[in-house]
Amino acid sequence: MPTHDAAAALVGGAVYLFGGGQAVSTDAIVRVDPATAATRLAGSLGEPLSDLGAAVVGRSAYIVGGYTGTRFATAILRFTPPRSVRLVGRLPVGLRYAGVAALGPTIYVAGGLTTSGPSDAVYAFDTRTRRLRRLAPLPAPAAHVALAAVGSALYLVGGGSAQILRLDPATGRASPVGRLPEPVADAAAVDLNGRLVVVGGGTRGVFDIDFSLGSR
Repeated sequence: MPTHDAAAALVGGAVYLFGGGQAVSTDAIVRVDPATAATRLAGSLGEPLSDLGAAVVGRSAYIVGGYTGTRFATAILRFTPPRSVRLVGRLPVGLRYAGVAALGPTIYVAGGLTTSGPSDAVYAFDTRTRRLRRLAPLPAPAAHVALAAVGSALYLVGGGSAQILRLDPATGRASPVGRLPEPVADAAAVDLNGRLVVVGGGTRGVFDIDFSLGSR
């Protein structure tokens, strides 16, 4: 059925869709076969969630934050197919529309929307120790952003801006490294063969940025 504000991740050769909703949020985890597009229910998040983020480490997807329909979620969940969902950490505040990406064993969470408004926080969650650290803040609060790991760095786009920020994984320190052709919000950003690819976000195009961040 139609949905919006879900998160998706590729785990073990299958795509998993987490949460989202229509008039209300859902707790569903849906498995999508990339070859046939066949779908089936693959589990539950334990509570309805939309506006969440997801990233993959090894054989597990980590689901971060979101909105339950009544509150901003703080949970960091680990989903290991076929049906295992566990609570492995918590954010200090409930967070929606944050940028979430994995680099090595670490999940990074940047920006997002809190009950007090957009956030400038950057967090690093070590999936081995389950320790959450707060890194250097973003230059300005930002929500409806996308975060992607390309090579050894993190890139943040969106929030209604055309700016591309590079985040140092060790410190979280952000620096501007380029601009998209137009501002985006709620876009998707991924690493495709060493290129930062930005899809959607209120535009009709797909932006392909090479590793030196020259627009292509």
